[in-house]
Amino acid sequence: MQSFKICRIYGIDVKVHFSLAFILAFLIYAFYVMPPPYGFSDFPSKTRLIMAIVTSIAFFGCILFHELCHSYFAIKFGSKVKGIILFIFGGVSLIDPIPREPKKEFVMAVAGPAGSFLIAFISYFLMHLPFPILSRFFFIMYYFNLILGAFNLIPAFPMDGGRVLRSVLAERMGYVKATKVAAEVGRFMAIGMAILGLLMPNIWLILIALFVYLGAGEEERHVTLEGILRKFRVYDIMTPNPICVTPDMPKNKVLELMLKYKHLGYPVVDEDGRLLGIVTLHDILEREGELVGDVMSKEVVFLKPEDTADKALKLMTERGIGRLPVVENGKIVGIVTRSDIMRVTEIIEVIEHYSKHY
Repeated sequence: MQSFKICRIYGIDVKVHFSLAFILAFLIYAFYVMPPPYGFSDFPSKTRLIMAIVTSIAFFGCILFHELCHSYFAIKFGSKVKGIILFIFGGVSLIDPIPREPKKEFVMAVAGPAGSFLIAFISYFLMHLPFPILSRFFFIMYYFNLILGAFNLIPAFPMDGGRVLRSVLAERMGYVKATKVAAEVGRFMAIGMAILGLLMPNIWLILIALFVYLGAGEEERHVTLEGILRKFRVYDIMTPNPICVTPDMPKNKVLELMLKYKHLGYPVVDEDGRLLGIVTLHDILEREGELVGDVMSKEVVFLKPEDTADKALKLMTERGIGRLPVVENGKIVGIVTRSDIMRVTEIIEVIEHYSKHY
């Protein structure tokens, strides 16, 4: 299991990735042995250990607050927050969809760094308390949150600064083009960080550079793909009049269809062509019963012909399925697969590439 839930805040599941254990152990050790003002090595051994643990946990508490600030405005703007994951490089809010309106994305993006700066501001005053142990703790919180806020404003995906840059550019050149420009800036900065990391040398800076470089490319690919698919409707790419099966068909007949046509799932319809369910190879092998009606899945996710192709891909990705039936007035009129979507994308990309170079 890569991550596990630790709590739920305002309806948002907070999860911890297993990689967090490594950085948490490293931070505890670092705070235990580091001299002031960034560690507790000048305090008694027991106090050092307690404060090292508390400060390390507080680090990720601050990161969680940073992500909650993003999530608050995402929900306010109508997006869904599927969860927050804390991992070795910090945290990530699973927001769907990212607001496309530049002003909304700008506010949502700056909310995280603003939350970090707020903690830094409060910690700045608290670090002047006349208690050495608390003063040290709040100095570290001040310094960390100041760095966290400033670092996240670097104009590179997947940093908040990359989204801020895109929101500013999108006002002038559109969302897709703004994403490409912001991603290019992100890759350029990642290369710069990697070179700096090699010269210093600093392995963490190199790893962060790799994270930023890959994140910039992934964001560009995602938005480009979404932009292409948004232009098409499901009826443009679906296979009409798909092969269907009936509830009274024996399972072995469905297996014969699978071997013949190489499709691992078939819509189940009644005599009037109305969709009743879907049967897959998994259903046939895992469920008891001799007929399709005994083993089929009745809770079927389906599309309408007028739905956009990007909605189809999104549903397939979320549900982990490879095909969706297309239904109109209760009757199945087609089926669309992940392969259909990928082929359309490849063709459009080739056409666009050809038109630019010839």
